[in-house]
Amino acid sequence: MEKKRFIQGVHMGQISKAIIVAFAVGPMFGGSLDGVQVPGADAVEDYFYTIGNAFGVSRDEVGILGEWGLRHEEIGVVLFVARRAGVSRDVVASLRGQGRSWADILQQYGVWPGIFRIAFPPETNVGALEGTYRSFAETPRASWDQVALPDPAVIALVNIRVLSEQMRIPVAAVLEEWRRADDFVLVHQRLRVN
Repeated sequence: MEKKRFIQGVHMGQISKAIIVAFAVGPMFGGSLDGVQVPGADAVEDYFYTIGNAFGVSRDEVGILGEWGLRHEEIGVVLFVARRAGVSRDVVASLRGQGRSWADILQQYGVWPGIFRIAFPPETNVGALEGTYRSFAETPRASWDQVALPDPAVIALVNIRVLSEQMRIPVAAVLEEWRRADDFVLVHQRLRVN
């Protein structure tokens, strides 16, 4: 006969199930898992509202773009690229949803990588964007079309620009908050509170 472990009258299997449920359901309501803050549904809706305003798109339409299986923070990139390329948002979302890199999509539609570069104040620590900014610095401006931007850089640069413009906050402040949170829904939520 198998011995079952009990802690204060609770079977260990029940504790394991409760932990699994907390990890699975907890993020839907916002909260923190092991010190990592997870945005709730309201934070995502607020973020979508701000992104939609930047591009003249309703929050509902922004949410529909999210149905392509993209991360929330990529929706602004879809809108930005579609506008610059003069193509449908759905086409860009579909390509990205199929696993195409942002660099490939930019190249396909002739979107110049230089438009993503943000002029941060001198001496700004750009953190994870260091490699991208080194590429821009080492490449003559006339050849910036040859700079292949990594996906995280495209996502970060679009979100930093959009949140800065929409929330009327300096780009360096948005960058600094992103360096701490590494999630633009959380960045948006934190900047709204401050």
